[in-house]
Amino acid sequence: LTTIGSMKFSQVLSCLALTFGAFSAVALRNGLYMIAPKPSGFANTKEGKTVILDRTKKLLDETAFLISFPNKGVTKEAVDILRKELPKGIKASVVKNALMRKASEGTPFSNIGENLKQENMFLFVPEGQAKPTFDAYKKWQKEVKRTDPEFDLKCVVMENTVYSGKSIEAVVNLPTKADLITKIALGIKAVPTKIGLGIKAVPNKLGRAFGALKTKLEEEAGANVV
Repeated sequence: LTTIGSMKFSQVLSCLALTFGAFSAVALRNGLYMIAPKPSGFANTKEGKTVILDRTKKLLDETAFLISFPNKGVTKEAVDILRKELPKGIKASVVKNALMRKASEGTPFSNIGENLKQENMFLFVPEGQAKPTFDAYKKWQKEVKRTDPEFDLKCVVMENTVYSGKSIEAVVNLPTKADLITKIALGIKAVPTKIGLGIKAVPNKLGRAFGALKTKLEEEAGANVV
């Protein structure tokens, strides 16, 4: 075997690059999301791009809200803090803009392509988790001191509608589908109850009316007796 001492510096670098690339490939295949400010060498290869593209498509299939925010200047330590803050089940990943455009084609998120500029990190949010994710991001901003407007969320995409600026907070606060279904079910349940109460009240009112009429007739009849 060739020892490191007898190897040229360039050969050592080549070996390290191959080892790191192999590790990245295994990590990506096993769903370990390589969230880092800079992509690995493997991510720039044809095989790496294919793996990332397929993984992103799968994530989009399970997503109700796609959120993007500026990734420039995000350190590994900041990413680790974000992972801890995000609700369970939320996936965060750095995806090149070209790959995200391709992955989102034919999906409810294809319109995000118009808003992809500079480096972005994406949050893949399932149904019912938009508000907790938004709150976690705002908390993270304060913790890592990225509260300037330039570090705010870029956009949220839902059903091919892109929301940005102040409209982001409005859309993440919308009732979830589960909330709406519950409200509708309660509303439907309340309708027959109200109708039943109304129907039940009718004979009661009629009974009181007939009773009053009977009493009046009896009084009048008694008054006519000599």
